[in-house]
Amino acid sequence: MDNEIVGEIQKFPYPIQKLLIKEACAVMNRIENGKNAPGLTSLDCDCLFISKYLLPCKHIFHEHMYGSTKLLTDDIWRTFQNMFEESGFEIYERREQITILVSRTEEQRRTDSRRLTVNELMERVRDMYWRVEESGSAEQVDSFIENLERSLNPILREESE
Repeated sequence: MDNEIVGEIQKFPYPIQKLLIKEACAVMNRIENGKNAPGLTSLDCDCLFISKYLLPCKHIFHEHMYGSTKLLTDDIWRTFQNMFEESGFEIYERREQITILVSRTEEQRRTDSRRLTVNELMERVRDMYWRVEESGSAEQVDSFIENLERSLNPILREESE
């Protein structure tokens, strides 16, 4: 692993260091499974790790170490490190969804319910994809995507007609 990355990881609290080292080392598993750098051009990754921990994931490390975009600049590392300097582990304790009660009609509540259902389904599909991506081979990932397309195409065609 790159000494610069190790040096930056050492600036985090120990439990976070362990998480980051595990993600950085997971890049080797991705390479062994025949996966190329993900082609990220920014820190926007939809994987479970980054949304859960708000830290660089294996996809970001993979792109930074073996891809064409060096995502983990000094400024980016400082931003991640500052999260813990300002509030420590409270960033995880305070992270919550806030619901504001507003008077809504029955139709608006049904619309909201449908939107939540679609969002939940999309999140479940995304989580399943990342589980296959992380533990499966390139063939398994391709098969998952083919099955997903096959399942969604009839639904998407109905909408466009």
